Amino acid sequence: MYNSLAVDIGNTRTKFGYFQNREIQFVDSVDNELVEEKSKSLRDLNLDGIIVSSVNPSVKSKINFHDLDVPVLELNYKVPLPIKINYQTPDTLGKDRIAIAVGAYMAFPEEASLAIDVGTCITYDFISDKGEYLGGAISPGIQLRLNAMNHGTGSLPLINWNKNDKIKSIGDTTISSMLSGVVNGIIGEINGFIQSYKSETLKLNVLITGGDSSFFDKELKNGIFADPNLVLKGLNEILLYNKP
Repeated sequence: MYNSLAVDIGNTRTKFGYFQNREIQFVDSVDNELVEEKSKSLRDLNLDGIIVSSVNPSVKSKINFHDLDVPVLELNYKVPLPIKINYQTPDTLGKDRIAIAVGAYMAFPEEASLAIDVGTCITYDFISDKGEYLGGAISPGIQLRLNAMNHGTGSLPLINWNKNDKIKSIGDTTISSMLSGVVNGIIGEINGFIQSYKSETLKLNVLITGGDSSFFDKELKNGIFADPNLVLKGLNEILLYNKP
């Protein structure tokens, strides 16, 4: 039994995933302000290895992994992977996109997959049936689009996105019109990308993850696999691939 911890340090939140081999046992997500306190509980875990993906060095520095006396692998584009990265600028490829691509391919080995991460930005990542990461697309997420309309105009209000907001097809107020444009626009965008990739691939698995994935999973067409822990699972696969 190999006990591992996958740590995904984002801009505002950090996720911890505890695995036994490939089986995820539990996930914890905390605001970055609470990471230092949360990290103290890591000493209670029986761990054989840790993998860390971080876009926030200041938060990472608050977790003293070396006190745990466990091998720590920090993800970067030079770390050996169970897939091949065919990206012209691998040093600029986001660590979360690397992890998502690995997670998607390991979920459907030897099959092509499109992994969609709906968060601050929306990323589309394509992995071929040969295990080759070919790239994808990046577009603004819900809140970024709402912020842009407020910042770029003199009259449109700033709206804070809430998953419980009811989205109308025909907005009858300025706010409901903005929400309709943004949310329904994203639904159309995602469906458009899916159809575009499917037109080039005989068989395509589509996976969706990220903070807003639970909302869009309900709104999109059937045949999409929702997995809120795809990044953590991908990180764990990378750790297993590199274990001694």
